[in-house]
Amino acid sequence: MPTEKTAQGRSPDDRATIRGASSGDLAPRASAVPSWTSPLDLAIAGGIGLWATLEAVLVPSSNVAEQLLFALAVSAPLVVRRRFPALVLVAIAAALVAHAALAGPDATFNPFPSLLVATFTVAERIASWWIAGLLGLVPIGAMLAAHSLGYFGSPGIETAGTVFLVFFVGATWAAGRIVRHRALTLQRTRDSSDRLAADAVAVERTRIARELHDIVAHALSIVALQAGAAEQFLDKDVERARRHLGLTRRTAQEALDEMRHLLGVLREDGVDYAPQPGLSGLPDLIAETEAAGHPCRIDVDPGVGDVPDGHALAVYRIVQESLTNVRKHAPGAEAAVGVLRRDRAIVVDVVNGPARKRPASPGLPTEAGGRGLLGMGERVRVYGGTLEYGAEPDGGWRVHVELPMGGS
Repeated sequence: MPTEKTAQGRSPDDRATIRGASSGDLAPRASAVPSWTSPLDLAIAGGIGLWATLEAVLVPSSNVAEQLLFALAVSAPLVVRRRFPALVLVAIAAALVAHAALAGPDATFNPFPSLLVATFTVAERIASWWIAGLLGLVPIGAMLAAHSLGYFGSPGIETAGTVFLVFFVGATWAAGRIVRHRALTLQRTRDSSDRLAADAVAVERTRIARELHDIVAHALSIVALQAGAAEQFLDKDVERARRHLGLTRRTAQEALDEMRHLLGVLREDGVDYAPQPGLSGLPDLIAETEAAGHPCRIDVDPGVGDVPDGHALAVYRIVQESLTNVRKHAPGAEAAVGVLRRDRAIVVDVVNGPARKRPASPGLPTEAGGRGLLGMGERVRVYGGTLEYGAEPDGGWRVHVELPMGGS
């Protein structure tokens, strides 16, 4: 996996670092409370319970204990409303009807807020809309039944009061369905983004495996040719044979290093044996970028000339993708490419200024749909390096890569 380096320490602007991590249910996230409830559920149940308790104690009543028991019955079930939405709604509605039938005429507590909370939860948590709709009729029926029993005063049914009741219960139910729809839409979007990212990584892994396979096959061909040449000159020209053997050893060492990287990459399809680009192809990339209307300069350290073919290919692809992003997202911008050798690492910097024309596809390369950075990150991961990218203070963009060059 690539070593993670934060870019926040360099500048306060928008930055990102490639990480090696791979991420319709509406269940609550893990928290400090048990998974079957949440701090919000506890707060709602506690608030309604406190209100009902104060009303039972402060308002004169013939049976305070009965009022307190009713307050507990319509508030405590809300603690588990997310886990048992239908059961909680039915329990509160049944408690209201039972209390209306047994309570005296001085019972005044109205559990309408508890019914609204339970109705919202049913609409939000239950997938089937028709089951949720039928349960949405329960609080209306319970309130009308309690009113007909004289719990709210005169047992006669008033048209205005019924319309008021249906309106608030219906609006609460609709709000719950809207919240559910938005949550599911967000979850599907997140899952789709994760799937697209995983697909992009898989495609890039296959491409990397194919290219590394080509490099190793090429190296083994050179080993066979040089070994054959050394064998021919062994008795005729020892010094020339020694040179061939030295090249054979060096090429074999590089092939072993590349094979070590290859073993860590998944490969799913066949290979073609076309030659792969390297550092010598960078001037062509610069020429293509300038032809597209981008003033571009390049600075290549002479010390990178002897890097292994796999590292050279990775540098080429990183520069290629970075310049492609410049052409796509910053038309007309100036670009600068730097490839330097630092100790046992190759450092690649691709920096561009702000766009001078309107982009054909607006947005930064990090937005959804830009898979090039994912591919770069996968290449860097193969060699245990780091990739940093982010916006520059002048409105441009920078890609910074470090590829270590460890031994076999």
